[in-house]
Amino acid sequence: MRVLIVLFALMTAACGFAPMYAQPGGQSAIGPVTVAPIPGKAGHVLRTELTRLLAVESGGAEPSHLEITLVESVIPLGIQLDETATRAEFHLAANYALTPPRGRVIRGAIATIADYEIPTAAYGEVAAQDDARERAAEVMAQRFRAELALRMAQAREGAAQ
Repeated sequence: MRVLIVLFALMTAACGFAPMYAQPGGQSAIGPVTVAPIPGKAGHVLRTELTRLLAVESGGAEPSHLEITLVESVIPLGIQLDETATRAEFHLAANYALTPPRGRVIRGAIATIADYEIPTAAYGEVAAQDDARERAAEVMAQRFRAELALRMAQAREGAAQ
């Protein structure tokens, strides 16, 4: 079994495999990032989660600056005969601009969707929508981390060529 693991490790190293979340030499993939305040409930959750996720990347280097603009929308689903909805989709879309200390501004967009059931209880829809908003923002923070790591790796690769 150990022979197979060693053989697999050697084959992986020989094929030019490079991890996305780490640079050669053990440096962080994204580097330190400051996240500008984002208005709204979803913005607060997204900024808090992003700050937590990107805290691992912080170091002694000068930080990049991330600005995010969010757009929320709710789409009713499961329309009944009396034209009331029983389910809904909460759409959260973000446009971002990452300004590194040196280099070009990196711009992009990320979107996520969270479904929720609309309860019949009073104020139930508000609570269900808030829960969907928080779930969408938390998923978006994970996507942001992956997107930023990929975009920074592409920027480093483009600068090296």
